[in-house]
Amino acid sequence: MFSFKKFSFDITKGKEFFSTIKELFSNIKYIQDMKIFSLSFVIACALWFIVVGSSQIEGDIHLRVEYTQLPDNLIITKGLEDSIRVRVRASTELLRSLQNRDISYPVQLSQATVGANVFPVKVNAYGDFKGLEILSVSPSYLLLETDLLLEKKVPIEIDFTQKENDDLYIRNLKLSPSEVTLRGPKEKIESIQSLKVKFDINQIEKAGSYSKNLPLILPEYVEADNPVTTLSFETWYDLVPVNLSRLVQLEKGGEDFTTIPKTVNIDLEIPESKVDTFNVDPSYMAQVRAIIQSNAAYTDGQSLPVHINLPKGAKLLSVNPVYVKIVKRKK
Repeated sequence: MFSFKKFSFDITKGKEFFSTIKELFSNIKYIQDMKIFSLSFVIACALWFIVVGSSQIEGDIHLRVEYTQLPDNLIITKGLEDSIRVRVRASTELLRSLQNRDISYPVQLSQATVGANVFPVKVNAYGDFKGLEILSVSPSYLLLETDLLLEKKVPIEIDFTQKENDDLYIRNLKLSPSEVTLRGPKEKIESIQSLKVKFDINQIEKAGSYSKNLPLILPEYVEADNPVTTLSFETWYDLVPVNLSRLVQLEKGGEDFTTIPKTVNIDLEIPESKVDTFNVDPSYMAQVRAIIQSNAAYTDGQSLPVHINLPKGAKLLSVNPVYVKIVKRKK
């Protein structure tokens, strides 16, 4: 006997079965698509790397020259090169990598002798340069000239400029150190009998004690155990006493003020050369001025010190009064 209920149940089960099969095939198709996409992406990346990474370009690489094992009794006097230029052809990535590195080129000097020495420059396509083509090297050889290394002790001398002021005198001149040990090529060292340091004596304007550090003037390739010497000395002038009075001057902003007293007495000494018999050089003495210096505006009734401007070589002994009173001018 035919059962409709059973038939209905079988049809429902069949629909679920076919739905499951359909979904399975759909998932398989999706998986296949993903595999194809992934494979395509990998192939594309590989092709890009092959094309870009293997493209050859030309460029320069600079090698820092490193000199080693020079005999202790020799010194290089000519031909020192700081770097070597290597022209290469390589991939972009490799060339960029080498250009960003500090690569040294060692030059072994143990066989160097006095005179001219030739060292061929050989850069081989291995080590740092593996995987590239070397097109040229510049320079192709290093020509180094060497001399015997010599030491010698020499005295130091002072080279003063011509004095502009005949009244200026120097005494108690000392140099520390007064001699130095030089080290350098034999050809240069043998010709040096002393070293001179220059000093402009005209920069000294007042009598007194002075100490100056002065650099030694050394020839090329010559070194000193102490490259600086200290010059110590005293200066004095042949001076004569002079007494004079000067009107006190106010700086800018003092137009509405005057001083009490209006003049000051000045005792000073001036170089003897400025005095001819009983006459004093007027242009020299005109440089003596009494000035009131103030960082703020003048005010009525304030007391300020007097500053004396002196010409070169003069020495101030005293000023009277030392302070003056600032008063407002009467209209």
